[in-house]
Amino acid sequence: MSKGTSVRWSKKRRYAIAAIVASIGIAIAFYNSIQSFNYKNSKDWDFDSYQNNTVPQYFSDSQTDTQPGLWIAKSEESAPSRPNVLAKLPGSDSLDYHIQLMPDSPLITSAEISVKFKIISGEKAQAAGIVLRFIDKTHYFVLMADAKSSRFSLCKVNPDFVVCNYERPAQISAGQWHTIKANISGEGIGGYIDEEMLIKANNQYYQTGQVGLWTKKDTQAYFDDFKISY
Repeated sequence: MSKGTSVRWSKKRRYAIAAIVASIGIAIAFYNSIQSFNYKNSKDWDFDSYQNNTVPQYFSDSQTDTQPGLWIAKSEESAPSRPNVLAKLPGSDSLDYHIQLMPDSPLITSAEISVKFKIISGEKAQAAGIVLRFIDKTHYFVLMADAKSSRFSLCKVNPDFVVCNYERPAQISAGQWHTIKANISGEGIGGYIDEEMLIKANNQYYQTGQVGLWTKKDTQAYFDDFKISY
């Protein structure tokens, strides 16, 4: 074997070993994310204690919209837990992304987070989801369902762009209730839509932060039964 051939094989072995180590790391991180931890704390919001067609107390201080009053408690016959949902109205806000953090949201490192949602309408977009590990409005993860493109994605938001490295086809229908769930632990993030696990992710960024709800552009959506175990 020539010296050049030997060097090439040596490089290939190093790359193969690095790939195996990376795969093991991803597997461990994801395994940790889906374990049924004995969480000691929980919070839930069903929005039923709020007055119909009003902005719930403390919610206006925990959202990123420039136009007030786009997130309201609303009576809804189809709500999974009646009478109310939290409705995101389309409004005239020109922001690409709309975030409603949950008031008094703990800083989450390891947790199970879930919410029921129904996309109502949207000309520019029909996408809704859960904000994970929110640091500020340019640093967070979003686990989102898109009814227009029929996809389920985990995206990382930073000041320059949005990166969606984990995407899967999914049957997301506007006008129907669905459930998004995330299991997170360390670098591992597991994403579920209607109890089907579609996303297995490993990401070293944003290790802790708040949680909340998210919509894209002019999406109108309803949310109910937001739950965190941590």
